[in-house]
Amino acid sequence: MKCARCYAPRDIRIVESPDPEPLDHEFLLAVAAVSICPSDHHIYREGHSSGVYPDHEMILGHEFSGTVVRAAKNGSGPREGTRVAVEPAWHCGHCDLCKRGLVNICRNVIFPSYPNRDGALAEYIACPSFSATVLPDDVSFAAGALAEPLGVAIHAVRHARPGFGDVVAVLGVGVIGTAIVELCRNAGVRRILVVDPDESRHAIPLALGAHKAYTRVEELVEEFGGTELGPSLVFDVTNAQESFGEAVEACEPGGKVIVITIPPHDHAELKASTARRKELDIQFSRRSRHTLEEAVRLIAEGRVHPESWPQKEFTLDEAAAALECSIAPPPGVLRTIVRVGA
Repeated sequence: MKCARCYAPRDIRIVESPDPEPLDHEFLLAVAAVSICPSDHHIYREGHSSGVYPDHEMILGHEFSGTVVRAAKNGSGPREGTRVAVEPAWHCGHCDLCKRGLVNICRNVIFPSYPNRDGALAEYIACPSFSATVLPDDVSFAAGALAEPLGVAIHAVRHARPGFGDVVAVLGVGVIGTAIVELCRNAGVRRILVVDPDESRHAIPLALGAHKAYTRVEELVEEFGGTELGPSLVFDVTNAQESFGEAVEACEPGGKVIVITIPPHDHAELKASTARRKELDIQFSRRSRHTLEEAVRLIAEGRVHPESWPQKEFTLDEAAAALECSIAPPPGVLRTIVRVGA
C-alpha cells in the first residue's frame, strides 16, 4: 500500500509498505479522509510526543474515516462495504480503569499515530471492530473524520455540564473550540464568548452561535470589570503556554475551568492564590469516551456543522504539505484534510 511515513522531524516520505494484516477482531479499512490534528505536529515537527519517541518510521493521522474492505474474521463489527468513522483510542477493556468505565485513560490504550502504532495516512489501516461507527450516506468522509475532534468536544462539554444560566468563554476556536461553541449553543447557555488572537477565525464561531469575539483574554476580563467577575464556565482549547493561567484569571468565583489544551512545553502555570480564592473547579479532559456515535448523529441531524469549519484539502502524495499547512494554516482555515481514497 501507499503511505506517508515520518522518518525524522519534518521528513515525510511517500513509500510503499505491506498491507496491514488484521487480527481476528479487526476489520481492514480503506482510508478515505484524514483530518490532521495539532497533536500530530509534535511528532512531525519535534520527533516525539510529550517525550515519547517512535521506535520506527511512523505513519501519522488518527482522525479518519473510510470504507470497510474486509470484515473481522470473528464476525464482529461492520460488514464489508460499510462507510465508517473510527474512534482511535483503542482501549483494552481489562485494566482497572477500563473496568471503572474510564476507557479514554486505559492503561494499555493503543492509539494510531501515537508511538508506536501506525496511523491512517495510508491506503489501509486495521481497526478493532468496536471502534467503528456507521456513517449515514449523507455524511461525507471529511465530516466523518471530523467526528473524532467533535467527540473530544462532546467529552469536554459533558465534564462541564453547561446550563441555561451559564456564560461560557471558549479560549481558542480551532475545530474543537468551534465544536464546543456549537454544543453550548445547543445546550441553551445564556451567552457564549470566544477568544482567539487570529481575527480571521472569529467569523465562523460568531455565525454558529457565539455572541462576541475577542483577540486577547485581557479584553474579556476588562469588559467584565476585573477578575472577580467573568464567565461561569471557561474552556481552554488554545494549545498556548499561558492559556491555563489566563483561563483561571477569566473565570468568575465559584466557576469551572475545563482544560483540553496541550501546551507546547508540557507544563502549565497558574496563579494558585487566584484559583484558591475563587474556589474554582478545574477539570482536565482527555480525548473522548463513548462519544463517536453521538458525534455522527449530531452531524447527520444538522445540529453540528463541520462543513462550516473551513478546511484545506490535500492528497496523500501531499501529506508533508498538509502537515506544514496545519502548523501554519492560511487565514481562517481550521483543519487540513488529506483525501486518501474515494
